[in-house]
Amino acid sequence: MDLGIGGRIALVTAGSRGFGLATALELAREGAHVALCARGGDDLASATAAVQAAGKGRVLAGRVDVTDDAAVERFIADVEHGLGPIDLMLINAGGPPTGTFDEVDLGQWEAAYRLTLESAVRLCRRVLPGMRQRGYGRVVQVTSVTVKQHLNNLMLSNVIRPAAHSLIKQLARESAADGVTLNSVAPGFHTTSAIDRIVDDRIAKGEAADRAAVLAAWEEAIPAGRLGEPGELAALITFLMSERAGYITGQCIAADGGWVQGTF
Repeated sequence: MDLGIGGRIALVTAGSRGFGLATALELAREGAHVALCARGGDDLASATAAVQAAGKGRVLAGRVDVTDDAAVERFIADVEHGLGPIDLMLINAGGPPTGTFDEVDLGQWEAAYRLTLESAVRLCRRVLPGMRQRGYGRVVQVTSVTVKQHLNNLMLSNVIRPAAHSLIKQLARESAADGVTLNSVAPGFHTTSAIDRIVDDRIAKGEAADRAAVLAAWEEAIPAGRLGEPGELAALITFLMSERAGYITGQCIAADGGWVQGTF
């Protein structure tokens, strides 16, 4: 299936591992030119090499903290100069720390807001106007299954991630007539490093004896009987970025093996 991504310019944030790297690889295989950034540089060089090897398009990488307005502005300017105007954008910034309401302080609330919601606002303010002016664009945001069903000990994610999707929903309404779609994906339990925070939290609170016990409990609760792989979410993201997905916008699509019990 030709997704119509070949030759498109894609920006992937938090692209050095997990969902970001899996998506960058998938986009490269589809023939896109990929710009990836990450806050830490330890994995960025190897991720860049892997993305370059995955396809024939050009690749550009940079160390960027998405909560830093000046850093984001510089990187996007570099992308536009080195690759061209951005057609596809993955908003992906990891997640806030675990904790109940009593366990998280105001500083953590502010940091979670800046990482999860403000960074999405910043990226959309910089990239979305150009997409609308050119009459084409695809934006996908990685949220969490907590948008659809809350998880214990994830107060910050339970509260702020739905707000981040509300941003995408509203921007989708404002941009649809200009040929731009915006959607969120809501991953459930996947085999990424981010899951370690939840595992450690469960063990620390005495809710499980060890990592194996935590994973076994999740697998039992997931109808698919297993955790997801990053590449599976990347396939969904890539489809939402395709020409074929032009009538899908404003949605929050769960990829959770059937874990969410609600109807919507």
